[in-house]
Amino acid sequence: MSSTATPIYFNGKFYAGGMNGVHRVSDRLIREVDALLAAMPPERRPPARLLIPARRQWQPALRAIELVEQADGDTQRWEQLVLPARAADGVLVNLANLAPIRHCRKILLIHDAQFLFPDSSYPWRQRVGYRLLVPRMARSSAAVLTVSAYSRQMLDLLGVVDRRMTEVLHNGVDHILDGESDRDALARLGLTVGRYVLLFGSPKAYKNNHVVFEAFADGALAPLQLVVVGADRAALDAAGLTPPTDAVFVGRCDDATLRALYMDAHAQVFPSRTEGFGLPPLEAMLCGCPAIVAPAGAIPEMCRDAVLYADVDDPAGWRQAIAALADPVVRSAKRAAGHDRAAAYRWDSAGRQLLDVIERVARDGPYRHARLRACGVGARPKRSRRDPPAPALCRARRAARAGGDLGPALPSWPLAGSSLAGGECGARGRFLLLSQWLCAVGSVSRDA
Repeated sequence: MSSTATPIYFNGKFYAGGMNGVHRVSDRLIREVDALLAAMPPERRPPARLLIPARRQWQPALRAIELVEQADGDTQRWEQLVLPARAADGVLVNLANLAPIRHCRKILLIHDAQFLFPDSSYPWRQRVGYRLLVPRMARSSAAVLTVSAYSRQMLDLLGVVDRRMTEVLHNGVDHILDGESDRDALARLGLTVGRYVLLFGSPKAYKNNHVVFEAFADGALAPLQLVVVGADRAALDAAGLTPPTDAVFVGRCDDATLRALYMDAHAQVFPSRTEGFGLPPLEAMLCGCPAIVAPAGAIPEMCRDAVLYADVDDPAGWRQAIAALADPVVRSAKRAAGHDRAAAYRWDSAGRQLLDVIERVARDGPYRHARLRACGVGARPKRSRRDPPAPALCRARRAARAGGDLGPALPSWPLAGSSLAGGECGARGRFLLLSQWLCAVGSVSRDA
């Protein structure tokens, strides 16, 4: 292992939460980077560590990245006030929307801008916390990534971070092919090949399930059945939705079952009003299932002309699109185009791109955004005199670790690991803790 290479640290706080879309993407990216590091000669490989909570629900199997347990690694206090010191000598990679503000050589992946939308279905405390924190996290990062050009544009237009300070890192889709499909799934669920339409059920308003439910109302698409993955009937009823009486609810599925459902479905429908990426239709397309989607969010960017489109508020349009796939010519064309389109999104490519960004940040340091702001790009709000520039924080953090003088430029609030344990966190520390408490509510269980 190289003794002079800049260390890489991965923020593994999300492993304290359950599996959802954001967490699954973050975990897969870490595992892809791990595979690339493992393939390097030991003398060229930078030291890499995953800082993972001692109280975690799951963890990855890694070869080159060392797992380092953190006693309070599942807390907001640890992320904002301890993690910056633990990763002070290296590049800190944050892949699940949140990062410590006080680390100047960090990478932040923001998956979408849903927290800024009124129908985002985020709890209000989490929404307020994200709105307070994420712009500060982004503007203090050496690199900001997001998963689509649409999300990049939304983050810019809504004032989170200038689009010229971000870059797109597409998700992969090929995980759905990692294992064999469960060929007994249809028999177990009482389904017939080609006689059902697949929908990911969600009570969230922006997922727009109701337009598909209306399309299937009163047996309008019989003998086709609607198969709902994820949310159960009770959860949808509680949200004021009315699923068809003959809908089949299959709950959460593993990839083997989901692949089988994709392969034998008449179609997969995806009516969301907004998405940062739009993974389900791409998974379906890679499995040979034609998709019908809403022309909203990043979905057209990802799917292009490989799918059929139906308006977000037009049940008749969804019925027509579903019926159109009964035509063998249309169906064959969309299956072929869909597979070709989805095959372009690979996890190994995403991992390679992420490692390239890590290496660039390690090489260039934390000053890229400072140079951009000097050219008028993404200017930050005027600082208080109590807020030192990021390089000063870095110098102070290094001095604190070495036991040196912190210098007169520091504010009164301490660095992580100093007198904070005694409760002397100051106004800035209290702001960070309050903001993180707000966005913590529901954050570990959000279904992205």
